[in-house]
Amino acid sequence: MESMSQNTDPALLSQQAHAHYDAGRWNEAGTAYEWVLQKNPGDAFAWYRLGNVREEQGRDMDAIACFERSVALDPRHAPAWNNLGSARQRLGQVPAAEAAYVEAVRHDPALIEPRINLGRLAEARGDLARAAASYGAGLEHHPGNPMLAHLLAAARNESPTRAPAGYVAPLFDAQARVFERHLVEDLDYRVPDMLAALVRPALAAGPPGPPVLDLGCGTGLMGAALADAGVRMDGIDISPRMLERAGARGLYAQLLHGDIPEVLATLDAARYAAVLAADTFIYFGDLTELFQRVERVLSPGGLFGFSVEGLPEGRWRLQPTGRYAHALDYLRERARATGLAWRSAGAARIRRERQAYIEGFVVLLEKPASG
Repeated sequence: MESMSQNTDPALLSQQAHAHYDAGRWNEAGTAYEWVLQKNPGDAFAWYRLGNVREEQGRDMDAIACFERSVALDPRHAPAWNNLGSARQRLGQVPAAEAAYVEAVRHDPALIEPRINLGRLAEARGDLARAAASYGAGLEHHPGNPMLAHLLAAARNESPTRAPAGYVAPLFDAQARVFERHLVEDLDYRVPDMLAALVRPALAAGPPGPPVLDLGCGTGLMGAALADAGVRMDGIDISPRMLERAGARGLYAQLLHGDIPEVLATLDAARYAAVLAADTFIYFGDLTELFQRVERVLSPGGLFGFSVEGLPEGRWRLQPTGRYAHALDYLRERARATGLAWRSAGAARIRRERQAYIEGFVVLLEKPASG
């Protein structure tokens, strides 16, 4: 950065900062924006961009300071208000976060993110009517938007058969940076370890390097849980940013991008000794197609392990959170219909949420051996 510090042309400094930002070189972008703001501390957009960089670096207090400077200089900049709200919310400053989201909507009623964020806050308080109103207002500006439409259906107690790909992919792309730390440290998420404990004995007894498929692999927590098992792990995920993080672990032989049912249809039959899905079926209601496609890629004697959020009765239901819950009887029914043997089902705390735990099940099925 020495050469940059000697350059006094603010336009060139901004150009270099934006290039680093667009390439995702966050440390370099942060340093470059610092130089830009030394030359021109009144650059509201540079403060906004620096706030985004600080978010990517996990420095939320610094991000808040940057966004506050940005909106002080340009009060009409709705994305800065929204991102200020997100940073405040991550630090538990919920009323201040909500106030920032309201400002974002006031200055740009068509901006999707604050509509979603306000709806999520209302849903967390149990005010589903207000949540639905926020999502519905967003849909007036963006008809057919899959994220808004899915959340509106959840708030209205409707149950489409699955979350649309256009909901899941942006959700996890946006969460990729903080996903693992938040899930494991803040929400006490241990499902990959539970599934690994179920299948490890059978995989150890099998041939060397048995192939295992991780459905909805995310950042690779399932791969990490089985890293000492000597397996050959493949992963599927719909989020490119999640796959980047999983690939950085170096634990997967192959990572496949796409919608899980569609990717499963392209894989060779009887290929895997185990198929695992940790917290993946919370984005699917009807599991018929998924069970059929998993059964096809399992080798005889292969294991199918997965988690679900629990539903006391019925079959499956979309919850106000936008996630699906499933009843054990429904899972048994789908297993029988698909020709999979029921090995076990144990009650499990899936994750912590709002001062309590989400209760669910960890299930293990088996494809009968031929003959």
